[in-house]
Amino acid sequence: MTLSVLNLLAQQSAPQGLQLVDYVVVLLYLSGVLIAGWYFSRQQEVQEDYFVGGRQLPWFAVGLSIIATMLSTVSYLATPGEVIQHGMAMSIGLLATPFAFLVVNFMWVPFFMRLGVTSIYEYLEHRFGLVARLTAAALFVLILRLLWMATIVLTGSRAVAQITHESMERLFGLNWSPDQWLVVVLVSIGVFATLYTMLGGIKAVVWTDVAQFIALAGGVVLTLLFVVWKTGTGPIDWWTNTTSGNAVGHKLPPIASWDITTRNTILFTVLGAVFWTGCTFIGDQVAVQRYLTTPSVKAAVRGNIVNFVGDFLLMVMLSLCGMALLTYYLDPSFQTEIFKGITNPRDEKVADHVFPHFIEYGLPVGISGMVVAALFAVAMSSLDSGINSVAAVLTIDVFGRLSSHGSSTRSLWLPRIITVCVGIGCTILALIMLRIPERYNIIGITLRTFNCALGPLGAMFVVGMFVRRAGQAAVVIAAWLGLAAAVSLAWWVELCWFIGLTDYVTLSDATDNLIGPSPFLIVPVSAVATFVVATVLSCLFPGTLGNSGVNETDRFLWKAVVAREGY
Repeated sequence: MTLSVLNLLAQQSAPQGLQLVDYVVVLLYLSGVLIAGWYFSRQQEVQEDYFVGGRQLPWFAVGLSIIATMLSTVSYLATPGEVIQHGMAMSIGLLATPFAFLVVNFMWVPFFMRLGVTSIYEYLEHRFGLVARLTAAALFVLILRLLWMATIVLTGSRAVAQITHESMERLFGLNWSPDQWLVVVLVSIGVFATLYTMLGGIKAVVWTDVAQFIALAGGVVLTLLFVVWKTGTGPIDWWTNTTSGNAVGHKLPPIASWDITTRNTILFTVLGAVFWTGCTFIGDQVAVQRYLTTPSVKAAVRGNIVNFVGDFLLMVMLSLCGMALLTYYLDPSFQTEIFKGITNPRDEKVADHVFPHFIEYGLPVGISGMVVAALFAVAMSSLDSGINSVAAVLTIDVFGRLSSHGSSTRSLWLPRIITVCVGIGCTILALIMLRIPERYNIIGITLRTFNCALGPLGAMFVVGMFVRRAGQAAVVIAAWLGLAAAVSLAWWVELCWFIGLTDYVTLSDATDNLIGPSPFLIVPVSAVATFVVATVLSCLFPGTLGNSGVNETDRFLWKAVVAREGY
């Protein structure tokens, strides 16, 4: 049946870029998203509705929403590009999924559900104090999520602009340069996502994320099916080509290496995946906020099962997509200019553009439009979640906490104003990030920018849960030192050049580029550094003790919180 459908579609003339039908599909999708925002705007009365949906959203929708949110254009485009450019190392990091699932499902989810907070950084004030809360909020807003959202807007816009530029000129007569069209697409994505998020709050975010998950999963499946049909190859052929170790493929990565500048080892990627997942689902409001929208621990756990199973399957398909496209574009029958005159898909300037190129020229009319809608979907599903979560943190942790008059939990005007400001801010930041050199692939950009704050954030919560003696000064100092460690690893080459220590950087054998530590070590090293420093400093800066000598914050340790009733 599937092959019959593919044969029918293939009988059409080969598409020369997008056609009018494709734009109709995209327009219908965007209209549906905007209608959803307007519909859910009528169901909000208080801030709890706006930020956690009254804690009554169904677990399956929450699980799919987490996948769509955390995937983003970063993973959707970067995973195939990473496989094409560097091989299977990062994909092998999926081996960490079972362990990460157990930690999140049985430790983090019950803890936050029983806290009953709206912003997770409220916990840090209860456990340590106001400075710790504001430190975490600053790391989250200023580094982790503003840079994350800007990167999402940037990567999604580049892909959509690449796919649509030629057809916009051909179909609609728009005489814009590629750079001008990129700016138009970037601003459009930022404004559109901000608009429906401002209207509908978290309910609009979650339910549109469900539709967006279906669209982005469909895009990957269709890509795989058409590569199978056009090349007559399958997963075994793709694996062989990708791991051949010759001029076509890549060698399988080593299990480990004492040289930390070895970018891809199985140990580094598995450690990176474990720490990234563990820190994300304990220290990142965007991820944890989804669980807070469910009515009980049981529902949150079910949502998390949906999240991990669906995310694992989707990441496997995206890795297959990278292998399939490498096979496709190295086939002499399909070799073509992919980007700026380059035909080699493994070129560092091209790898992240291979998937968008196939969407534009490798898929039939109508199907291309659906996958372009998926690119919009994956960009907006992360952007809307980030905007809503940052607005929640600013409303509750900053304006509500520091205002002398407090913050009315019924007023929606402040969250909506903040939502608009955050959306505009990340769009402007994305425009600034257009200047990032193209030699960095998407994974390189993400690990060297916003992920620098993830390790310290996650470790602050782990210290609060398990290091009984630690006080506010210990955890705050440790967080900033952990951030310094992350930045040092991420920008090691540039820092060594700046201070004249070029003997401490390594010259790549393959190129004239200087290389620093593996980017997959950034989150693990910064998280461990933050935890170790906080534990050591707890001897100097202990928590507050009551008259009886009992730590007054004991009730906020993991064991005490999880033992609470009510969820």
